[in-house]
Amino acid sequence: MPRVSHQFVVGRPIREVFAVVSTARFWPDWHPATRGVAGDIDHPARLGDKITEHVTIAGIEGTGVWTVTEHNAPHGMALEADLSFGHLRIAYDLSETADGATRLRRDLDFPDLGPRIYDAMESQSAEGIAGLARLVEREVPAPTP
Repeated sequence: MPRVSHQFVVGRPIREVFAVVSTARFWPDWHPATRGVAGDIDHPARLGDKITEHVTIAGIEGTGVWTVTEHNAPHGMALEADLSFGHLRIAYDLSETADGATRLRRDLDFPDLGPRIYDAMESQSAEGIAGLARLVEREVPAPTP
């Protein structure tokens, strides 16, 4: 199963970063594939939450339902979806750096659907993680010295 992984470090507290990252209503703001979301989207994710996501990947439109299958706030969570073409899993891992910043890694596992889909997933995920870092910086105030 292919995986794409991306990460960033942001000078914001881990609890606040987790709250933003795990709130699905923000997905269309930062991920270029996401066209819309519905369901459990207006709060930080909880175990068992279900989020319906409308996407466009490599020119293909689709809709899937993600379920929060792992939850360890503020250090991580995982979401999984079973779609017509296979199983997908997204995991977020957050940790504090020595200087109080937050390191976030996002791993996306998806079925092997060929190089065109892999390239689209890689490109959109890279663009998305950059957008997520900008969103966190915008939504979470910087700590005062």
